[in-house]
Amino acid sequence: YLSLMGDKIDNLAGVPGVGEKTAQKIISEFGSIENLYKEPEKIPDKFREKFIQHKDTVLRNKELIKLKEDIPLDGDIDSLVLQPKKEAEAAKLIRRLEFKADFLGDNNNSLETSLKLNTTRKISIVLSDSDLEELRGELFKSPVLAYDVETNGVNSLKCDLIGLSLSCKPDHAFYIPIAHHYLNVPHQLPWKSVFKALAPIFSDPKIEKVAHNLKFDNAVLERHGMEIKGPRFDTMIAAYCIDPSKPSFGLKALVAEEFGEEMTKYEKLIGKTGASDFSYVDVETAAQYSGADAETTLRLKSLYQKRLEDKNLKPLFYNWEMPLVEIIQCMEKAGILADIEHLQTTKEKFEKEKTGIKNEIFTLAGEEFILDSPKQLSRILFEKLKLPTLKRTKTGFSTNEEVLQKLRKNHEICAKIIAYRELAKLMSTYVDSLLALADPVSHRIHTSFHQTGTITGRFSSSDPNMQNIPVRSDQGREIKKAFIADKGSILLSADYSQIDLRSLAHVSEDPVLIQAFLNKGDIHKETASQIFHIPVDQVTPEMRQRAKAINFGIVYGQQAFGLSQALEISMAEAQSFINQYFEKYAQVKKWMESTLEAARKSGEVSTLAGRRRPVPGINSTNGSIRGFAERVSINTPIQGTSADIIKAAMIRIFKDLKSNNCQTQMLIQVHDELLFEVPESEFKTVVPIIREGMEKATLLHVPLVADMKKGHNWNDMEKI
Repeated sequence: YLSLMGDKIDNLAGVPGVGEKTAQKIISEFGSIENLYKEPEKIPDKFREKFIQHKDTVLRNKELIKLKEDIPLDGDIDSLVLQPKKEAEAAKLIRRLEFKADFLGDNNNSLETSLKLNTTRKISIVLSDSDLEELRGELFKSPVLAYDVETNGVNSLKCDLIGLSLSCKPDHAFYIPIAHHYLNVPHQLPWKSVFKALAPIFSDPKIEKVAHNLKFDNAVLERHGMEIKGPRFDTMIAAYCIDPSKPSFGLKALVAEEFGEEMTKYEKLIGKTGASDFSYVDVETAAQYSGADAETTLRLKSLYQKRLEDKNLKPLFYNWEMPLVEIIQCMEKAGILADIEHLQTTKEKFEKEKTGIKNEIFTLAGEEFILDSPKQLSRILFEKLKLPTLKRTKTGFSTNEEVLQKLRKNHEICAKIIAYRELAKLMSTYVDSLLALADPVSHRIHTSFHQTGTITGRFSSSDPNMQNIPVRSDQGREIKKAFIADKGSILLSADYSQIDLRSLAHVSEDPVLIQAFLNKGDIHKETASQIFHIPVDQVTPEMRQRAKAINFGIVYGQQAFGLSQALEISMAEAQSFINQYFEKYAQVKKWMESTLEAARKSGEVSTLAGRRRPVPGINSTNGSIRGFAERVSINTPIQGTSADIIKAAMIRIFKDLKSNNCQTQMLIQVHDELLFEVPESEFKTVVPIIREGMEKATLLHVPLVADMKKGHNWNDMEKI
């Protein structure tokens, strides 16, 4: 049956035009593939020629699909008896592989039971002045302080401080309840007293401050008046530097992985106690929960500090990542001003456009239907309009964007549906979201930046996701216009020019590519000139576009197939372009080969700052897995180095602005661009500081170039 129809899962093509019904009918009639080809004259006229023409394909499919029965197996059947499970090791493995539903549930057989509760940990609850004095004495004797704040929300700029846990030695922590409120809650010390006792400790430059997701804890404490000084250590960032491919950098997951300890998850704590937020959790339960967070953070710090040293990752952690914690905290606090009136006008405009496109689709379909229903849309496209079916899902034929893009040439309705969906996504993801996220008083939007959000070292962001704001469409640019400068200030953008290609030139040390950048010309025209063997001034726009696709394709480890798809050319032509590229940039090819060879030996690749990324599939016998790992091995040293460079620029600029007492604020980091809000009075002072910070962030074999623009909104900016 599958031999005739083909098997998409195994990427096997069947006989063209033969689907489920035909395959069923043929097998029912002939009984087997062998019988079918014994009497080909009995095959229905409609299919006979196709079946005969594709006989080799059908027989090959049969051989590939059926189970192979002559594999030599070592051992006997007794060796396959299930052995007693190693629960602790299994729990660690399945957490790393992110298996959850079937293994880590709440049932009694769950491997979660392999985690052990820490019964030796002592949690002291601070309820009196004498308790506070005892805590103060303990903390002053210690060179390190681990802490964890408990709040009634996840927004560090708005939530209330409910409690604070602290630990300075393993197996012991203190919990200070501050704002629990429920019936019969014990007397709690006022924040004023707690602040007075702890402020000298938090501001002591000799005591190292440790937390998991330090940015959040410090933001909450500083908003409550606490000044935090001294060396800092974020265990979440340390875990990320050690292995950026971990499925989770949450404290509970790391403690389970490293110590095999069970910790109560916040959702279970709230659900178990019936509290609506942490302030309603009883103090005893809250102390055990929060104290465990501070104490395990302290132990993780000792573990990770040694691991960072052993793996030579201390420079990455202390020189690159830790300085960024404070910078990001300041960026989130500053936020960016939103033009609410423009957003509301844009929403109305998009609604009209969306309705107009919807009506056009109904006209082309010849009827009205629920456009957001894949089932109804599938009926219109494939049953009524008879468009070719390209991809099946469990519920029918796919109508996803990939399918619609391929069908654009078949019917204009497909382009309209794509436009409708893009507009709907822009409205829900950005316009509606930005209106909801803007502070009702200041109208500023405070996005959250995440240092551990990507495996390459780049930032990610949420609420809203600033990294994905569309800029190529007119509608997308309307959204970008909504980000504006405050009165008396101006927005300043500094964007690296072709940073990934400059990173490639640096890591590969290719003399031709380096010289192209030293010439300060158009790198895509230079590449076109090299591969088409013509002078630069004879390069056509089409040639430049193809060279650009090749340049960026090389950066992302693209092969001939990917390039042929991107340029809509044959595989042979795409391979020819790649061959010519490597002929001219021979050192790039040598670097790629040596990088892959090193990755196969070590199982990892690294960046300019020493950031390492494991590539576990690099030696896989599965071609698809190995191919992906090879692309990652080429791309990570380039894109990761670009991420390192802009991080170095952020650190330098932040420091220089501070030392010059500038009021300019760094607001947004998106890919290779930094956005600042600059008071008009210090604009001339700040421009050279930012340009120099970008272009001298680090020394490469090629110059770093920052394109700088200014404007009142983020979209309409002029070059400076």
